Amino acid sequence: MKQTSINRVKSADRTLDLLETLAGAAAPMSAGELSRALEIPRSSLFHLAGTLVDRGYLSIDEQHRYHLTSRIGELARGARPAADLLHHLNPLIAALRNEMNETFSFNAERNDQIEVLITHAGHQNLSYTMRTGDLAPLYAVSAGKVILATKSAAELDQYLSRVRYEAFTPHTIQSHDRLLRDIERVRTDGFGFVDEEFTPGIVGVAIGVFINGTIAGAINAAIPKARANATLISRVKQRLRITAAQAGAMLSD
Repeated sequence: MKQTSINRVKSADRTLDLLETLAGAAAPMSAGELSRALEIPRSSLFHLAGTLVDRGYLSIDEQHRYHLTSRIGELARGARPAADLLHHLNPLIAALRNEMNETFSFNAERNDQIEVLITHAGHQNLSYTMRTGDLAPLYAVSAGKVILATKSAAELDQYLSRVRYEAFTPHTIQSHDRLLRDIERVRTDGFGFVDEEFTPGIVGVAIGVFINGTIAGAINAAIPKARANATLISRVKQRLRITAAQAGAMLSD
């Protein structure tokens, strides 16, 4: 049987060529360098790259060079950790809940939001319950701030250019300046923190889980503000740090 040839779409070919060229390059590339490497006019390159920047797959640095962003990886893995990762993390999250009797969860980034993938609720009368599949904006929750703190300057600039703040409570972040201050705090002490910023009456503390140097998500505690004194927060941070280290060691190559 004669094989039917596939009609190739030039714009799709160029998009993939651009992404593959950047992925294989030793350093970020300027528009001129990409235009020469792909043998396409600069005007065509600007339209193509501009679309990818707008969609969050490329970023531009201060030297006007193009970078691939983490969204390429998110697309490849469906923005969800693999099932075996969740299988190994689930007992660690359950152990945290059993020891502290507070609500703990594991969360991962999904299209500028945090998705709850594992959750174990505390058994106290006053507890916060989450459900797997729950979503929240990155800027509004402790796990989201941890994710944002791992992004490069270019990736963070792209996020800030597209984020639209929604006031879930009177304490929700509503400005870039405040969000950037919180991100710097995460980078300094390693923990994301929210105080009634997404849910009234709930304080959140989170830490990142890193596998082979790449963030896989964040473990967070959701604590009723009535119980969230300095002593409890310190104990929770200690346990989160130990659990994140256990998870990273268990799952890394």
